[in-house]
Amino acid sequence: MANQPDLSAVSLPQIAAVITVVDYGSFTAAADILGISQPSLSRRIQSLEQGLGLPIFRAAGRTMQLTEAGRAIVPAARRILDELASINALGASTRELKTGSLRIAGLPSLIGSVLPEYAGKFHQKHPGVHLEILSVQDHDELVEAIRLGSADAAFGVSHAVPADLETQLVCHQEFSAVLPAGLDGANELNAQLLSNLTLVSLPQPTSIRKVTDEVYRSLGCTPPRVITTVQRDALVPLSIASGGITMIPRTMASTAEVYGGKQLPLPAGTGRAIGVIYRRDPFQNPALAEFLHFL
Repeated sequence: MANQPDLSAVSLPQIAAVITVVDYGSFTAAADILGISQPSLSRRIQSLEQGLGLPIFRAAGRTMQLTEAGRAIVPAARRILDELASINALGASTRELKTGSLRIAGLPSLIGSVLPEYAGKFHQKHPGVHLEILSVQDHDELVEAIRLGSADAAFGVSHAVPADLETQLVCHQEFSAVLPAGLDGANELNAQLLSNLTLVSLPQPTSIRKVTDEVYRSLGCTPPRVITTVQRDALVPLSIASGGITMIPRTMASTAEVYGGKQLPLPAGTGRAIGVIYRRDPFQNPALAEFLHFL
């Protein structure tokens, strides 16, 4: 059986050698351009000819001319080098953040409060990077989004981050209580007040509910009734309309007056540590690396 061409032996240095000889007219000039010796250049082309089972050049006096097979190969070889140059240019552009993408996941309450400040300013600094914001319902979904690679980074509560992931602290988000403005005797948060008001909150295991439950535990009381909803935007109007109370980040509580409610301060330090969670990766997305540095 005749020997079959070994196409797996074709390499980029071999292709570059052929194209450089064609463009600069001689092996001597091509070797100089590529920064290698002429014997090394000759070996590259000979090994390519052996792998293909075809001659690419033939001697014509003191010059080398393309064979018919060589003429057929050159256009495809040039396309390969052009595509490689495009890939390198794209890589450089991505590293310089002129292009690229960054997918950021977050808990809904953080997408509406903390995330815009950082993502918005990052976009102004690097408008060429495409931003995609994804919403997840709880901490477990957030961690899974990072592990599966559906998000590059995620805004979440920075405690209890699994050991296989990294977190970078962003801020501490303070909480306030919201209740109807005209409620008699509701001028100070205490156990008696909390023991009489319906609690409006998210279900467990959301971080807002965890912070809320900790406030009740610290004051040694429990809510007499609880209305739960998964709609974070409903917490303020629902607590006011029901004559109850909700405990949420201050940025969310700022709408209380619009619905006829008011804010009461919670014990100092009540809130949650917010961080950006991401994967360890030796080939980290340049946009993610810059975003972490930006934070």
